[in-house]
Amino acid sequence: MHLAPGHAAAADTSTQQGAPALNEIIVTAQKVSQRIQDVPLTLTAVSGSALAKANITTMYDLPTLVSGLVWANEGAWATPSIRGIATTDVSIGAPSPVAIYVDGVYQPDSGATLLDLPDISSIQVLKGPQGTLYGQNAVAGAIVVNTLDPTFTPTGNVDVTGGMFGGGTSRNSGHYSASAFVSGPLIGQELAGSIAAYYNYIGGYLTNDRNGQRAGKVDGQNVRGKLLWTPADGVKILATAFYTHREDGITQANLAYGDITAASFYPGSIIATQPWHIAYTQYAPNVASDMRGAILKATFDLGLGTLTSTSSYTDNGVLVGGSTGGAYSPACIAAFSCVDYQIAEPEETWTQAIDFASKRIGNLDFLAGLYGFSDEARAYIGYNSFSFITDTKIRTTSYAAYGEATYHFTDDLSLVAGARVTHDEIKASGYVGVPPDLPYANKGWTAATPRVSLVYRINPIVNTYLTFNEGFKGGVASGEYATTPPANPEKLYSYELGVKAAQSRYMANVSAFYYDYRDLQVETDIDQGAVTLEQNAATAKLYGFDLDGAYKWTEAFESRLSAEYLARAEYSSFPTAVAFVPPLGPYGLATDYSYDASGTRLLDAPLWTGTLSGTYTQDFTAGVLQATGSVYWASGYRWTYTGSIQTPGYYLLNAQLVFSPNSSNFRYTLYGKNLANKAYIDGSTPIAVSAQAFYAAPREIGIKVDYSW
Repeated sequence: MHLAPGHAAAADTSTQQGAPALNEIIVTAQKVSQRIQDVPLTLTAVSGSALAKANITTMYDLPTLVSGLVWANEGAWATPSIRGIATTDVSIGAPSPVAIYVDGVYQPDSGATLLDLPDISSIQVLKGPQGTLYGQNAVAGAIVVNTLDPTFTPTGNVDVTGGMFGGGTSRNSGHYSASAFVSGPLIGQELAGSIAAYYNYIGGYLTNDRNGQRAGKVDGQNVRGKLLWTPADGVKILATAFYTHREDGITQANLAYGDITAASFYPGSIIATQPWHIAYTQYAPNVASDMRGAILKATFDLGLGTLTSTSSYTDNGVLVGGSTGGAYSPACIAAFSCVDYQIAEPEETWTQAIDFASKRIGNLDFLAGLYGFSDEARAYIGYNSFSFITDTKIRTTSYAAYGEATYHFTDDLSLVAGARVTHDEIKASGYVGVPPDLPYANKGWTAATPRVSLVYRINPIVNTYLTFNEGFKGGVASGEYATTPPANPEKLYSYELGVKAAQSRYMANVSAFYYDYRDLQVETDIDQGAVTLEQNAATAKLYGFDLDGAYKWTEAFESRLSAEYLARAEYSSFPTAVAFVPPLGPYGLATDYSYDASGTRLLDAPLWTGTLSGTYTQDFTAGVLQATGSVYWASGYRWTYTGSIQTPGYYLLNAQLVFSPNSSNFRYTLYGKNLANKAYIDGSTPIAVSAQAFYAAPREIGIKVDYSW
């Protein structure tokens, strides 16, 4: 992973010559380039070089740099959480409240979410609702991923990595990857091109307890090509095409937490009881995903401002195989208590955004835009050798107009005000068992989401802000044909007070926030997981604080601290939660349709998260040696309303040693992840038939060699 020269988004720029100094970060969180200290919201911005320094290679690693972010999953479907705001709904047509953007394009499919991070220029994690500029479903926040663009200077990088997973109850497994990025001019200073390619392979650190064989192989490839055309001064056209394929035997592999599974009532069952062990009857846990698409971005300098048009098309396909029983049990399958399933989810998405960012006109500057989104998704699910099927189609359309203006009363005092008007529509049809398709949802919603920020710079070092933000997440229908009505949209009202201070040697950003969260959308799998029930969970209240800081102690050593304390995150009123409760019987746990979850803590919402890291750099005659170590910690959190599945508090130790010889462009890295080999649950799919739990990766130690020019 490397940073392309000249890339503007989140690029590192030196702030001072001579004395030890941190790097300054330039971000595009408000769709214009700004110093991170001038943005009136809480965000973490990480350049490609900083990701490489921390050995962040997948989205699963990202929380070790970003406090308050939990990258969780319900098997094949990603369910990230920011400040305790997440979702249990991973059906088609039901997006995450954490909006993910790649190269300016919204990614709605939680089953085809970008996981590997091979050619990243920067990642920006925006905390809190982004209802104005990144409005679509960004209730919890947004993760903005920028990949490397072409340059007119020949540049490139090739790296090869070899690692080994192992420790505890996991199997020793090789992990091999290779990536390459090449860029340069094609026609003078008018046309440049780049191509990035990546390959990733994991042999499998899981064990299938039915036969003792290895399981959990991962085989992934992706390629991304870009053309940059600058036909005239002030005009830039960037075309991108990409393709990703991934065969993943890990993310869908689960065991029955606490031996809670209906399979325990049937003779001949084999139930995995240890982390990194699984058992299944017919369909091996696997996720096969294909993602292809194209982006066309055109930027025009019009004198008074910049006009940007971003058009995209994405075609995703996900095929998932697994078992609801979390065990090997032919007898449980025959009784149709446990269910083996295969799910095919193709999805096509079109987006169009037009933004105009003005230059400062007197005391005023503004940004205005239009947005259109169309998504067609299908879920075809076969159970127990397709003896029972469901077929569902959901079309989602969204249109929005938005604007945001900043009025500068003085050089130190400014007011930011904006709003977004959104109209969403969903149309759903499907069948259970046999065709024809029957419509079961056709509904639309309109909402206006404002934002107001008062920004006051106390002095050249300290900046303060007070922000009100409103987030909106469109309504959702059941992901399988159902007679229940759609769940209504979510709304979140956010109040945030922040102080940001920075000098050449230190940076400290502190913020406190309060959330009023209404009509939370929750999904519950019932009837052996064959039916999804959508509902709104009334209200929730959340508040806490964030801290991000860094200090350059000497020219050789710097440290960073990122922490979040989520003091309160509870359902204020949720008297009709659907929960699975004892006793456990041959068809699983009992289903309580009126479980009162009022006053209980939100799911996937740890009280504390944080990372403390340090980097030491030393110049030698032969080259530069850089050592980085970090400790990440998270307090315990729940996956079910009843607390039957929990992740206890844990910590992760990571370290990396890099040597860059002066005599060549090679770089040699020795790294270790999860060095203490902590076995912790990073995902769950609670259903009546079993308490499904997914474990994060065990210890990994490896080496990487890369060459840049």
